[in-house]
Amino acid sequence: MKRIIALITDFGESFYVGQVKGVIKSINPNVEIIDITHNVPKFNIKAGQFILYSSYKYFLKGTIFLVVVDPGVGSSRKAIVVKSEGYYFIGPDNGLFGFLKNYSAYEISVSETASPTFHARDVFAPTCAKIALSENLENLKPIEKILEFDFRKVEVYRDYVVGEVIYIDDFGNLITNIEFDEKFKMVEINGIRVYKKVRTYANASKGDIVFLKGSYEFLEISRVEDDLKSFLDAKIGDLVIAYF
Repeated sequence: MKRIIALITDFGESFYVGQVKGVIKSINPNVEIIDITHNVPKFNIKAGQFILYSSYKYFLKGTIFLVVVDPGVGSSRKAIVVKSEGYYFIGPDNGLFGFLKNYSAYEISVSETASPTFHARDVFAPTCAKIALSENLENLKPIEKILEFDFRKVEVYRDYVVGEVIYIDDFGNLITNIEFDEKFKMVEINGIRVYKKVRTYANASKGDIVFLKGSYEFLEISRVEDDLKSFLDAKIGDLVIAYF
C-alpha cells in the first residue's frame, strides 16, 4: 500500500507547492500526495489548525501531514515531527499541532544549506519523504513538549459563549470555534442577531440568515443560497456570541 502525505499550506496557487512535491517525489517516488488545501488564510495559524483538526481523522492511520503556516520561518522556532493517534504531523512548532494529546515529538535539525525562508521545501518535505520510506525516528532528537494551543478556546458564561469566526468557506459561510450546543437560542455577530436555528439549509428560505451545527460539529452562521461573508463584510477573527 502506498504511503500518503497530505499537505496543508498557505501557499495559494504559487509554484512553491510544486517544489515541495518535487522534493518529496525525488526521495520517495511511490508516495501518494494529497492536497487538502493550499488556501489557508495567509499566516493564520488558528485557521490552519482548524483545517488540520477537521481533516486528519478522515485519513488512514499512518498518513503523514505536512502542515506549513509559518510566519516565523527561519527564526528560533523548532522544526518538529509529532506522532499521535497513529498519524505523523510535520511542520513548525508554532501552535499548529498544539491541540494534540498523548503524542511523542521530535526536533528536526535544520541544515545550514536550507533556505531560511523555505523550510517547507528544504526541511519538512525531505523529512516527510524519509518517514514514508522507513518511519525511522531514531535519528531525531526527542522533545518533551510542543507549543500548546487550541483554536477551540472560548469564553463560557452562564447565559452565553463568546468565540470567533475561525474560517470562512467558499460559499461565504462563517465557521466559528464554538462547539455547537442544541440549547443555543440566538447568535450575534457584527451587531446582527440571528434567531433562526436550522438543521439543514433546506429548512429555511433563500436569503434567510441562519445558524446551525456544521459538518465539523461547530456553530456556523450562513445566508441560505447566498454569501454571508459579503453581506456582513465579515472576516476571520470577528467576535461571535451564542446565547442559551
